[in-house]
Amino acid sequence: MNKINFKVTLLSGLKKGLASFWELMKMVAPVYTAICILKATPALDWFANLCAPAMKYFGLPGESALALIVGNLVNLYAAIGVIAGLKLQPQQLTLLSLMLLISHSQILESAVFAQIKTRFILISIFRLSLSLFLGWSLHFFIIR
Repeated sequence: MNKINFKVTLLSGLKKGLASFWELMKMVAPVYTAICILKATPALDWFANLCAPAMKYFGLPGESALALIVGNLVNLYAAIGVIAGLKLQPQQLTLLSLMLLISHSQILESAVFAQIKTRFILISIFRLSLSLFLGWSLHFFIIR
């Protein structure tokens, strides 16, 4: 009896785990591929140079702005795809991760907040502001 339950549970867990992995890979792999392709063109360098002045306040390279934008507009998994395509130092990765964990999936979560009748615009502004403030302060006070 226990062997049957163990086998059923194991197969069920494996099936659900593979399904979850597939769902994540459908988001991460295309974004990672797009970043790798962009790195071979002048487009990513142009974008990085455009964003570099703002990102220097966080101690991040200009191209990391793409991870922040994608993470806030799409979701964390898409941001992970962007980050995987960048070469970041551990301190930069930590800082960028903190910023994304505070402020991510703004569009989807604003829709959820609107459904529950909250001031979703204020919440979004607060989350984005807190993310930027903590990113700056972590860089300024700790990493620097």
